[in-house]
Amino acid sequence: MRGILTKYHPEEMISKVDARFMAKALENHPDASEKIGLGVKSIFVRRADYGTKCFWVERLDGAEVKFSYKYCASKTN
Repeated sequence: MRGILTKYHPEEMISKVDARFMAKALENHPDASEKIGLGVKSIFVRRADYGTKCFWVERLDGAEVKFSYKYCASKTN
C-alpha cells in the first residue's frame, strides 16, 4: 500500500487496479463504515497533515475523507 501511495502525486486519481485494491483494503480500517459510508466513488492521493500525503476516499454522498493505509493493514488496529 505504501508503494501505491508513493507512486502518485497529490490530487492524482489512482489507477482502477490500485483503487480496487485500496477499496478492499479500506474494508479492514477500524472506522471502515464511517470512511466508506454508502460506498466508494473514487480514491485519490492528497496532501495531509505536516506536508505528508495520504489516501482520500470520495464517498458516493460526495464527502471526502482521508484514511491511513497503516490502519488498513490488519483488523487488529
